[in-house]
Amino acid sequence: MELIKNLRDATGSGIVDCKKALSENNNDIDASVKWLREKGILKAQKKQDRETNEGVVSFYNNESYTDFTVCKIKCETDFVAKNDDFLDFAKTLSKAIHDNENINDHGTDENLVDLKINDKNFNDCLTDLISKIGENIQVVSYKKYNSEKSIFISYLHNKYNSNCSKIGSVVEISTDDKDTALKLVDDLKLIAMQISAMKPMGIDESSINPKTLQDEKDIILKQLNNVPDDKKDQIIQGKLNKFLKENTLLGQALITDPKKSVSLFLNEISKNNNIKLNITSMDLYTI
Repeated sequence: MELIKNLRDATGSGIVDCKKALSENNNDIDASVKWLREKGILKAQKKQDRETNEGVVSFYNNESYTDFTVCKIKCETDFVAKNDDFLDFAKTLSKAIHDNENINDHGTDENLVDLKINDKNFNDCLTDLISKIGENIQVVSYKKYNSEKSIFISYLHNKYNSNCSKIGSVVEISTDDKDTALKLVDDLKLIAMQISAMKPMGIDESSINPKTLQDEKDIILKQLNNVPDDKKDQIIQGKLNKFLKENTLLGQALITDPKKSVSLFLNEISKNNNIKLNITSMDLYTI
């Protein structure tokens, strides 16, 4: 039953279909997901990680666009996630991580053992908060953003306060003119919103896992049993191109103008402002 629940969470398929998929694939979750897709049962285009925990993604100093920190913190209920004490802790912790130059640029709570928060040990602060709120709280991960040649555009969806939400995204844009790029933040923020809304798998084809593309090709091929061999290659390539368009950031249709791709949108901004802009990384944070 646990495997069935996990497969349902990952695919949205029914109990009977999940049970059959597991039976056909020796209880292998990944193989079962692929089997469901091949049978046309799985509705989603990609498997998405789903977390049942509550919590927040906390951004500190992100309005600088060049030097900020993101921290992901979990709790048990949405009620606590919106609690002022919890949100204050998220902000204070994110600031302490941001200001500390002796810890790694990214990590988990294991990297925070020696961190001081207002002259108090991290573990003691966490214990105090758990005792006060009455729920288990876990610092899952953190990441510090800084670059001399890039700007970082962030977006928080349905914010709990000015710096916390359940969904947040960051897009790194390299440029040959940082001062001009900083003046374009309001326009470029749409790309960060795109990441939160459409959840692309990668920036472009080169950033998609080759196994993902091969799995997609295998699925398409198995759905073409009645198609003549001389037409299969053309159909497969067409479907793969559609898959890449829908699942890469640069290929996706812009959320505010479906007739325009994100790539075209970025190129227009670059041309209109006589500046080079290239997306070099992206991160999506969800609870």
